[in-house]
Amino acid sequence: MTKTDVTLVHSLGPEAGKYGIPDRFTYPFRYTPAPVTMLAAGMVLEHISACDELQAAFSEGKMLGVLVVRGQDGSTGFLAGFSGLAGGRGTIPYFVPPVMDLTDPEGHFKKEERIVSKLNEEIRKAGENPELKEAARNLETAKEESVRRISAWKSRMAESKARRDATRKAGTDSLTEERLIKESQYEKAQLKRITAECRAAEEEAARQYAAMSEQIRRLKEMRQRKSEELQEWIFRNMVVENALGEQKSILQIFEGKGAVPPGGTGECAAPKLLHYAYTHGLHPLAMGEFWYGAPSGKQGEVRLHGKFYPSCTGKCGPLLGFMLQGLDVELPDSQGTQSTGILEQHGMKARTLYEDDDIIVAEKPSGMLSSPGKTGEMSLQEILSETTGGQILSVHRLDMDTSGLIIYARNPKSQKDLQRQFERHEVEKEYTALLDAPGGRPHTESLAPAACGEISRAGNAFLQPGEQGVISLPIAPDHHDRPRQKVDHDKGKDAVTHFEVTGRGNGWIRVRFRPITGRTHQLRVHAAHPFGLSLPIKGDRLYGGSWDPAVSRLCLHASKIRFRHPSSGEEMVFESCPPF
Repeated sequence: MTKTDVTLVHSLGPEAGKYGIPDRFTYPFRYTPAPVTMLAAGMVLEHISACDELQAAFSEGKMLGVLVVRGQDGSTGFLAGFSGLAGGRGTIPYFVPPVMDLTDPEGHFKKEERIVSKLNEEIRKAGENPELKEAARNLETAKEESVRRISAWKSRMAESKARRDATRKAGTDSLTEERLIKESQYEKAQLKRITAECRAAEEEAARQYAAMSEQIRRLKEMRQRKSEELQEWIFRNMVVENALGEQKSILQIFEGKGAVPPGGTGECAAPKLLHYAYTHGLHPLAMGEFWYGAPSGKQGEVRLHGKFYPSCTGKCGPLLGFMLQGLDVELPDSQGTQSTGILEQHGMKARTLYEDDDIIVAEKPSGMLSSPGKTGEMSLQEILSETTGGQILSVHRLDMDTSGLIIYARNPKSQKDLQRQFERHEVEKEYTALLDAPGGRPHTESLAPAACGEISRAGNAFLQPGEQGVISLPIAPDHHDRPRQKVDHDKGKDAVTHFEVTGRGNGWIRVRFRPITGRTHQLRVHAAHPFGLSLPIKGDRLYGGSWDPAVSRLCLHASKIRFRHPSSGEEMVFESCPPF
C-alpha cells in the first residue's frame, strides 16, 4: 500500500465537529478516552453489530482499538484495529492489517511453523510408545519398592532395639551384651545393603527410562530452539515507524532497553493502528483501546465489554515508547498535586485524626503515596515525618489512588505489634466504593453492549441494597502488564473479600467492602473481575472503570478501621466519611 492509500480511514460522521480534537495525543498507559475517541469506538460497535460474521469472530472476547487521524488533505477520520487474530484471521476488511503479515502459506513464518507443528506431532507419538510407558511404570515401581523395603527394615530395627533395651534393663551378662551389640551392628549393615540394592534398582530403571525418553528430550530441545529462532526472526523483521519517520525492528527497540520482547509483541491494536497511520501519511490525534465481547477471566485478566483499558506495559511499553516519538503526547494523568504544607485534593485535606507516642492515624487523600516510592513524589509518611519532626514507620499501605484511613507507627516496637495484628487478620477494615452500574449515562466510558446481547453476567442484575456476599479469588501480579494484578488459581495468593450493597442510583452502586486479606489491588480486582462482581470501581481506569470529571478520582475510600493499641491494648475504632 502507498502513502495515499487510505481506504481504511472511516468517517466520523456529520456530528464529529461537536466532539472536538484533543490538543495533545493520548498517553496510552493512563488515560481518559476523549469524546471523539468514544464516538469512533461506538461506530466500530455499530459496524460489528450489523455483520453476523464479525459478531461471531469477536464475540468470545477481543481487544479493539480506534485511532483518530488527520489526513494529508486536512480531513479527520478514524482507523479501527484488533489485537492478534480474529476467527483465525489477521486481516479483516474495515480493520487495519497486522504490522507484518504472517499468514502467507508460502512465507517463511508458515514454513517454519509447519516444522514446529511436525515436531509437536512427533513428540506426541513418541510419548505414546508402549515401551516408554512400561519403562516409566518400572521406574515408579522401583521407587515404591525402595520405600517399602527400607521402611520395613527400619520398622524391624525399631522393634529389635526396643527388645534389646528391655533385655538390658532386666540385666545382662557379658555374653548376652556381646550378642546384642552384634545384632545391632548386623541390622545397621543390612540397612545399608538394602538401601544400596534399592538405589541400584532405581538407577537401572531410571537409566532405561532415560534411554527410552532421549528421543523425546531431543525433539523437545529441537522444538524449543526452532520456536526461539522463529520468534527472533519475527522480531528482527517486524519493523515499525514513529512520527519522526524513523524505523526500527522490535528486536532493536527491546535490545535498546536491555530486554527481550515477549511473545505477541507488535500484535496489539495500538501498534497496528499507529504503524498503519505512519505508513499511510496519516497524523494520529487520539487513541483508545476497549474490550468487545464476552467478559474475559480465563487468563485471570479483568476485561469487560465496552470498557476502555490502558495499553499493556510488558509488550507495548517499550514499543509505544518508540512509536510515539515525534507526537505531542499528553502527560500521564495525575489525580492531584502535592505539597508539604496544607495538602488539599478534591476538597479533602491530608489530616491527622489521632496521635500519641506510639501511633498516628491519618486520612490519606487520593493520589498520594502511602510510603516513599520510586517516582520521587512526596508520600504521606514523609509529610508526617516532616510535620511531626519524629520517626514515622509504615505499618500497612493504601493504593496511591485510594483515600482514607491509614495507621503509622512512631517506634519499632509499635510497628512490630501492629504488623503482627495485620498478619493475624486481627485488624478490621472497611472500605466504601462506588461501582459502575449499567443504566447510567453521565460521564461514562462504557460502550453500549447492544451488539453482543447477554455476554456479561452483569453484577448489576443482582446487586440490590442489602445484598451481601463473599468473593474469594486468588491474586497475583500480571508480570507482562504491571502494575495490574490478575486472578491466578495456580500461583496467586488467597484473597477474600466480604461485600454489602448499601445503595444504588443512576449508573452507580455503593458497596461496603471488608477485606479479610490485603493483596495489592484486591478490592479493585474483586469488583471488576467477571468472576467477582463484574462491575469496576468508578474512576478505576486500570480495570475498566468510567471516569467522572465531577469526581475525578478512584471512588474507593478506607472508611473504617478497628485495631488494638500496641501499648495500652485498648480497642480503637476510627471512621472517615468518603468524599463521594
